[in-house]
Amino acid sequence: MPQLYKEVNFCKSMINLVTFDWNGTLLADTQACMDAGNHVIETFGGRPLPRNVYSKVFDFPTLEFYCNQGADRDALLANDFAGVFHEYYEPRASKCHTRRGARKVLSWLDDKSIDSVILSNHIKGAIIQQLQRLSMEEYFAEVLANEDTKSTASGKNKIERMINYMESIDINPRNAVIIGDSPEDIGIGKELGMRTIAITDGYYSTSRLRASRPDDVVSSLIKVIPILKKY
Repeated sequence: MPQLYKEVNFCKSMINLVTFDWNGTLLADTQACMDAGNHVIETFGGRPLPRNVYSKVFDFPTLEFYCNQGADRDALLANDFAGVFHEYYEPRASKCHTRRGARKVLSWLDDKSIDSVILSNHIKGAIIQQLQRLSMEEYFAEVLANEDTKSTASGKNKIERMINYMESIDINPRNAVIIGDSPEDIGIGKELGMRTIAITDGYYSTSRLRASRPDDVVSSLIKVIPILKKY
């Protein structure tokens, strides 16, 4: 790991980059994601999960998650199961709104000349389409996401994209914040030396988020602004 990403001292730092997860963090699509996941599970012979259970057991790679719910591994591997997910998910996502407070936070960051980026396991083109639909593309300096559905099935590649981006803009990680609804997001921030904020009521249970030991936990994006002011 480059020296830039080793443990840092947060004293007297300024925040000039905020990284947001997309699904379940900025976009209120948790139910659409879980419905699509359950659709894949059922399609390939497994048993769907209620939301409270789904949030406790979901993890990447999705192949293993689906198999753990009884889906047929050979059938999943023989078919584009990620494509099945997205075919079911996208029409539903197109009706989803942002989470409460998303625009207020993004507007506040824009007023403070603090850059915002999206870091996601989702498809970049699909995120951009949603940003255009929601008239939000102006708020983001970059969308760091997968280029195709095949890549989304593997997961666990967000950290490489974050490292490459931070190196490209030559930013000290102690001047950056990551906000997400998954232990993966918090783990990325901790490994790179960023401040970490977990948001509840997304794709993962609150207990799993707290177990990842974020710097702060919020239930609404509106509560992010006072935290950023504190930083």
